[in-house]
Amino acid sequence: MRGLLLCAVAVTTLLGCASAAHSPNEETMLIKASALTKLSAAAESAVRYKDAPGELTDRALLQWATSHDPALLAPFSAYTLKVLRQDRHALVLVCTEDGTIALLEDAGCTAGLDRHRWRDTPEAVCGFSIETRVVCAGP
Repeated sequence: MRGLLLCAVAVTTLLGCASAAHSPNEETMLIKASALTKLSAAAESAVRYKDAPGELTDRALLQWATSHDPALLAPFSAYTLKVLRQDRHALVLVCTEDGTIALLEDAGCTAGLDRHRWRDTPEAVCGFSIETRVVCAGP
């Protein structure tokens, strides 16, 4: 009987962990959102002011942009990161580890996080939805 109870607890725990992979909790996403604003600002600076090489892959661009502070990438080690360069601005998209579902999206030209995509219903596919011409437009 005790073995059956332990097995039931283990299965429940595993199922809870599996569903959490696609249903992130709010606290985790708010912490990641704060970290993303710093990462996207570094990407924006690299693209807009430091002439980041155009041939860099997404991950390489982010490593280049954060060479002054590599810890900016640490919160996203278990996620897929994408970068879009558009009109000399940078957008950073955080997706699930398998790269299928969008979780957070931020333009480096804005102060706050632009989109909490993890709240989208149905789940948003891992693709950019922000236009820099709109969010980065000057006065």
